[in-house]
Amino acid sequence: GEDNSTESDAHVNSENQDHLTIAAFQNGDEFAFVTLYNRHKEGIYLFCRKVLLDDSAAKDVMQETFLRIYENRDRLLKTDAFRSWIYTIARNQCYNYMRRNKRYVALDPISEVLPPQALTPVTEMEKSEQIALVNRLLRGLKVEYREVLVLREYQNLTYDEIAQIMRTSVSSVKSRLFKARRKLAQEYAQISARREEALRSRERSLDSANRKQSGEHRGEALDRSSVSNRKLYN
Repeated sequence: GEDNSTESDAHVNSENQDHLTIAAFQNGDEFAFVTLYNRHKEGIYLFCRKVLLDDSAAKDVMQETFLRIYENRDRLLKTDAFRSWIYTIARNQCYNYMRRNKRYVALDPISEVLPPQALTPVTEMEKSEQIALVNRLLRGLKVEYREVLVLREYQNLTYDEIAQIMRTSVSSVKSRLFKARRKLAQEYAQISARREEALRSRERSLDSANRKQSGEHRGEALDRSSVSNRKLYN
């Protein structure tokens, strides 16, 4: 209960900050828009990158998202939850991109910038230097599973916010999240098991090679000893 209330308080404070900044932006303060951009750009970029699996496209979609916000400044104060609204725009832009492009470029295994929050099962996997692997696993998920996972695990959005963004019910969000986590965990376990078996196989091969090499050295030593003995007694 305490964690939920802390998360809720932080969320309310964030929304209050946004409302003040939005009001300033609507009153002609261009720097207020820069503040909104800096406050949300990392989260929007990460969401787009994980959904699209394409770094370059994610940057373009993020810029397009903020352009839409800039152009629709008159609608901002009519939106109770700015964070939900901005992710809805980003999601729409992602889908527009996917409709236009049928093929995607694979993610580069570069360091991710994660939001400062408690580690979740997925981000824990990334912490343990498995970034490229997690990206590969995300690629294997249906896009509706991938996006719900990113919104919850990386962006730490509430179920209500995610339901609003995805235009679905909270129960549907929870169901998709459960299936996405289960699928990801199963695939991760299988790949980890295969890696461990490959590592054990490699260790067995090295042990065998070492024993063989050791035996050859012993044989050479005996041969040298035999030659020395023959020289002594001849």
